[in-house]
Amino acid sequence: MALGFGALVLSLATLLGLPTPLQTVAALIVLVLLPGQALTRLMRVTDLGLGALLVLALGLAALTAVSTAMFYLAVWSWQACVITMGAITILACIARARQEATS
Repeated sequence: MALGFGALVLSLATLLGLPTPLQTVAALIVLVLLPGQALTRLMRVTDLGLGALLVLALGLAALTAVSTAMFYLAVWSWQACVITMGAITILACIARARQEATS
């Protein structure tokens, strides 16, 4: 749940505006690292190296898919991309919580 809450807070902070260096770091975290971490947790990877690689790979893959879909639908904006990636993170956290509840 902390991961989902972090995605929500950082998404809002990025949208409301931060100083440029902080906004860059927050956007990188929201757009790549948090969704990648949330999606990696769904796979229950135990190897630390593989997990770190999957965080980056899944985060970049999700960002590419979302950005491409928004571009083709002619609705791309960085704000919509931040909101969508935050939503993906929260939904993956909810799916992980459901996995843990059924185990």
